[in-house]
Amino acid sequence: MKMELKAPLSFSSALRRIMISEVPTYAIENVYFYENTSSMYDEVLAHRLGLIPIKGVPVSGDEVIVLTISKEGPCMVYSSDLKSESGEPAFENIPIVKLAEGQKLELEAEALVGTGKIHAKWQPCNAVYKQISNDEVEFKIESFGNMDAEDIVRSSLEILKNKAEKFLSELEGRELSDEN
Repeated sequence: MKMELKAPLSFSSALRRIMISEVPTYAIENVYFYENTSSMYDEVLAHRLGLIPIKGVPVSGDEVIVLTISKEGPCMVYSSDLKSESGEPAFENIPIVKLAEGQKLELEAEALVGTGKIHAKWQPCNAVYKQISNDEVEFKIESFGNMDAEDIVRSSLEILKNKAEKFLSELEGRELSDEN
């Protein structure tokens, strides 16, 4: 998504940082292996699963999406094999592991809400901007698939607005205490 913004460079920088590090998204955090006879260690598979973008716009911070895989080889296990009643991977064709004849993979994964500040797996996008003039920039926002770019921008603006309101209320509180 491309957009032009008429605002000071400092505002553009703050908006970009919030898009990358503070917009909450889903990512697989906990993986419970019931059977893994593949050639890949549990820890490596858990790391690979964590980097698969999960679709959804979190409403609260305590939501959990449970995904499961139950596959038997020979086959390639893809992100489309992650099954859930409440969420799905953003892309279906991400390879996870190749199973040979007789190998099995059975697991349960929990996608939790987090932000890019905690780990890169929760980053919703890549955002860059180019300064066109003193008060105008061109943004390029590339979503990783877990949220629409428009939703990322809206969430970022809401977060920035809330931070500004909090700052103003604390400033007003400080002024009141200085008067006393």
